[in-house]
Amino acid sequence: MKRNKGVSQTVWAAIVAVLIILLVASNAYWYITIPAPEEEPELTVFSLWSDSEEANFKEALEEFENTTGISVRHVGYSTEELLITVPTQLRAGVAIADVVIAPWPSWILNLAGEGYLSNVTDLINETKFPETYLDVVTADNEIWAAPFKVSGKPGFWYRESFFTDNDLTVPSTYDEFKELLANISAIEGVEAAIASGDGVGWPLSDTTEAFIIGLGGYQLQLDLIFGDQQFNSTAVKDVFVELADLLQTGYFSVPDDFDAQVAKVWDGTYGVYFQGSFITAFEPFASNLNDVGFFPFPETDGATGAVDYAFVPALTEHPDEAKQLLEFLASAEAQEIMVGLGGFLAPHIDVPDSAYSSIDLEVLQFMRTVTVVPDLDDAIGGGFQTTFWDQLKALWVSPTMDLDTLLQALQDDWSAPPF
Repeated sequence: MKRNKGVSQTVWAAIVAVLIILLVASNAYWYITIPAPEEEPELTVFSLWSDSEEANFKEALEEFENTTGISVRHVGYSTEELLITVPTQLRAGVAIADVVIAPWPSWILNLAGEGYLSNVTDLINETKFPETYLDVVTADNEIWAAPFKVSGKPGFWYRESFFTDNDLTVPSTYDEFKELLANISAIEGVEAAIASGDGVGWPLSDTTEAFIIGLGGYQLQLDLIFGDQQFNSTAVKDVFVELADLLQTGYFSVPDDFDAQVAKVWDGTYGVYFQGSFITAFEPFASNLNDVGFFPFPETDGATGAVDYAFVPALTEHPDEAKQLLEFLASAEAQEIMVGLGGFLAPHIDVPDSAYSSIDLEVLQFMRTVTVVPDLDDAIGGGFQTTFWDQLKALWVSPTMDLDTLLQALQDDWSAPPF
């Protein structure tokens, strides 16, 4: 009996030893073969935003990060940098940005036509955006970008206390507008009635388009975009003759960085400033909205509304996460966050009026009373855009230049928009 018991103990010891070995081996196998949970990638977004606009955008991105656990890095570029950087990288087979935000529908469609973008048709609800916003980024029955922001360009911005202190009144006719410019110019300490924003030329183009629409009508803007009217026509020359006359009179300032001019309007160096609604996000306007006002180009029947679109490069290394971010940016949730921070109009129709500051709501309500048309140079795009900017910079420097030569240069570089 004792012998049998001894054998039994030996067997059990062996069994236990084998089990321990198997258990260790099994754990080692699972440790080796089961991968560790993957960390969420960091996404990169390119846009044109800096300063206040960038800070506001990062607040919206923070909501996305908190909800998804996906971190996002924002890189702000100048207009020229973004226009060059993105196509150069994509044509080299690289997509550093997972999402890009830009206001140039023609440029976006050109990139899509070269096969560099993923379509977003299934990522957005088309019924939540104005049809005109989607039409310009639609080709081959696919939507290639999502509307994220609208920059209404409603008119001339000013400091209300400056008008009150100097007995200035908001004009309702073009003649009253010219009288206002003369009155502002006569005020001691004022260098020019109208601030001229500049960068690569686009703030000057916004001002010029206000004159095209205000004096020629919104239909003239549309006809120039689609080629139904030529730039060297009498109708367009009449607008440029009037603009050149105001330049020669000295009503416009020397061009400077568009954001730097905001402070000079505030301190009374200049009287008014034609700009987009995003100006309310820039200091010192942003901290003093109760003393900020705007008036539309007198008697205008239209206004431009530039849309910033988000799109996804097809070469992104994180397509699923990039599409998640685009869906967020195209949502009412993200756009309402931006609206609440100021200087932002939402294209998503579910963002309520109550989300806007009083001055931004004034802009929105004005835009509803006129025909909103595309930004001219953004819509045409290509070589025309840079020619338009260059010719306007030349006009501001030499307002007596030959207008026929200027307008012919624009006509020569016009090409039909790709939508």
